[in-house]
Amino acid sequence: MALTQAEVAQFHEQGFLIVEDLLTPDEVAAMRARAEEIAQPDSPEQSRVLRQVEPAVARGEKEADDYEFSLRKMAALALSRDPVFAAHARRPRIVEIIKALLGPNLVLYQDQLFMKPPRVGSRQPYHQDQPAGFDIDPPQHLVSCWTALDDSTEENGCLWYLPGSHKLGALTREERVEYEARAQRGELGDAVPLVVRAGGCGFHHGWLLHASGINLSDKRRRGYATHYVRSECRYVGPPPKPARLVELGTDFLQVTGQRFPGCI
Repeated sequence: MALTQAEVAQFHEQGFLIVEDLLTPDEVAAMRARAEEIAQPDSPEQSRVLRQVEPAVARGEKEADDYEFSLRKMAALALSRDPVFAAHARRPRIVEIIKALLGPNLVLYQDQLFMKPPRVGSRQPYHQDQPAGFDIDPPQHLVSCWTALDDSTEENGCLWYLPGSHKLGALTREERVEYEARAQRGELGDAVPLVVRAGGCGFHHGWLLHASGINLSDKRRRGYATHYVRSECRYVGPPPKPARLVELGTDFLQVTGQRFPGCI
């Protein structure tokens, strides 16, 4: 799928782009089915995929229907080379959009499936993806694709984008906390909800401020985030590479184009 010049300009101006129905119903169904297999407590993938339980459930403050519905997120599905999720990370319709926004040489740096289970799915405060452990230089060459595996609504805790906030650059922790405080006071009236049908995608800049709401509905809201960086970038975090890759015994996933000596 090729972006128009107007869509590319919109992304650079607002920091995000929403594309409905990028995946077919069959493609969504295949990802849902695989996610449900991996989410089982006795799944063979449990040693390869990083899983996190909802904090309130882990503290015993709330109860989930079962283990799968207690999960806040699962990470490193594509990076652990799961065939379904690795294929999605390289899906041509998505890659062509990322290429239009970042360039022809791309690697997958990180991937996360946010489960947002019904009734216990917690809020994610306003944050930027790029300062969250990516450790790349130049730091601005990151674009995330958030793919809805369920209909994403305000009621079940959709993402919210703050248009143009990527132009602020990387914020300090204190600055990000202040944006969340302003959101709680109802002072971020220009925030845009990522309300899309299952199969729709939101693309956002690594510096864009975004958050997600609490899920108090009876419907889950799974969203699969794939984070892409230019392969010309250098890794500048603790050596030799991110801890999650060391744990998995794997490497960044090359998506398209070339890799370069001394770079990611």
